[in-house]
Amino acid sequence: MNTSKRPDRRTSDLTAIRGLGHAAVLASLLALVLSPTGWAAEIVKLRDGSRVHGEITSFDESTGFTMKRADTGGVLTLRWDHLPATEVTRIKASRGFTGEAPKPYLVDVVHLVLKNGTTESGIAVESSSDDAYSLRRRSGTDSFPKRYVRSIETGRMDGLQVYKPDELYRVISAEHGEPQDALGHLNLAVACEGAGLYESARTHYQAVVQSDPSFKTDLVTSRLQRIGVKIEDEVETRQLDEIRNRLYRRQYGEALEMVDAFREKYPTSRQLGDASDLEVEIRDRKKTAHGRGIISDYFSQLEKRVRTLSRDELLTLEVARESLEDLLHEAIMEEIATDYELTDETVEELWANRSGGSVRTYSYGTGTFILGKKKAVEFGRYDQDDEEDSLLGAGEAPDANADFSDLVEQVKKQRAAKAARRQSEGASAVRATEEGQTPEDWWAGLDPDDRFKWMMAYFAEFGDAMQVIEARGRACRMCSSLGYLEGINEDREPVRITCTTCTGLKYERLVRYR
Repeated sequence: MNTSKRPDRRTSDLTAIRGLGHAAVLASLLALVLSPTGWAAEIVKLRDGSRVHGEITSFDESTGFTMKRADTGGVLTLRWDHLPATEVTRIKASRGFTGEAPKPYLVDVVHLVLKNGTTESGIAVESSSDDAYSLRRRSGTDSFPKRYVRSIETGRMDGLQVYKPDELYRVISAEHGEPQDALGHLNLAVACEGAGLYESARTHYQAVVQSDPSFKTDLVTSRLQRIGVKIEDEVETRQLDEIRNRLYRRQYGEALEMVDAFREKYPTSRQLGDASDLEVEIRDRKKTAHGRGIISDYFSQLEKRVRTLSRDELLTLEVARESLEDLLHEAIMEEIATDYELTDETVEELWANRSGGSVRTYSYGTGTFILGKKKAVEFGRYDQDDEEDSLLGAGEAPDANADFSDLVEQVKKQRAAKAARRQSEGASAVRATEEGQTPEDWWAGLDPDDRFKWMMAYFAEFGDAMQVIEARGRACRMCSSLGYLEGINEDREPVRITCTTCTGLKYERLVRYR
């Protein structure tokens, strides 16, 4: 009689995963632990970085989903804005929602800015008069005398603001062609939904089912439900569409106010999920737009402030360097935060995360010697790897994971290192000039324009705010990079004397940055 125990299902499963890789073993064990009843468990990452485990029991493309938790058995309702964008994409893709997101149908238009301050927009069409501009709008074609137009701008508008619904449907249908199968109807349905032609969208979603009932069943079923809600709740749908129009016009403040008003007026709306999605998109686009504006305003303020400093006859070199290293960036950030009504942290984040942009170049000119011999001729690229970044001379950043007392010590060391560098550079600069000209003497005799250029170069390298791309040398304008000048002494013998312009360095230092 065989008395050995028959292995249970869990033991068999554990045996089956032997020999798998470490990651696979963990995944398999996790599935066993989280699925005691046999239903499929899923790990969902939330926006705050935490994770929840369980089974997704209901799913809505526009709002979110509900999950039966594996640890407590409770039901958790999650909106899409609770999750990071990559997680939203992953979960939707796992259920067939890939690449069919409705997009707004925008039309290229012109904006006529009139002298009375109003703006008229529409599609430019040929005018019957040489003295007027004609615009096609939903209400018809209107003409505006040229003498009343101050300027003309280009832009984009929602299709329904330019065409009547039946006209817009004909335009979209002509672009997509006559649908021949389920995919053709789906593409046309998605385009119509994005354009706000909900009745037409529903007709083509239904045509998808009629053409092939098995084609993207979850997607089409979900879209038909959503379109039904939009049509039934017409007043709410129109308000959400108007919010989108504000978004496309870059009227972000008004759009956000309208979202809040929508929630207050319709607290039980079946389209609250759409309102939340709109709010996220508005804030993202607003942040992007602010980012572009902040970069432009930063450089504008920087040049304005440095230009003002360069004209101050009482400004010493030492005070100028301290301002450029420690005060100027912070002052600009504070002013921008006030102008944009953003927090200092948000402005700093937008500035730090900037990318691309124009490359600027400034030269230290005859003041290259102020940096000291070593730094003055330290040329090369600074944007290629971490080792080159260390050449910039701006001390290491404090370790964010250190204790507060450690951070204080790091700051003290950085300040001491900066003071030592200043002293070394000053001594080196004095030794570099045969006449013993001090940096302050040189500074006092400098004209405002050369001061401005020197300060811009110095801020780029030592203000800890710029992305320095390259430092390179330009031949000294006096000695042509020889480092000396040839002359004749009192005995009429040829002699060489150190170039008084470059102080023997041979080059002027140029800095390229963005």
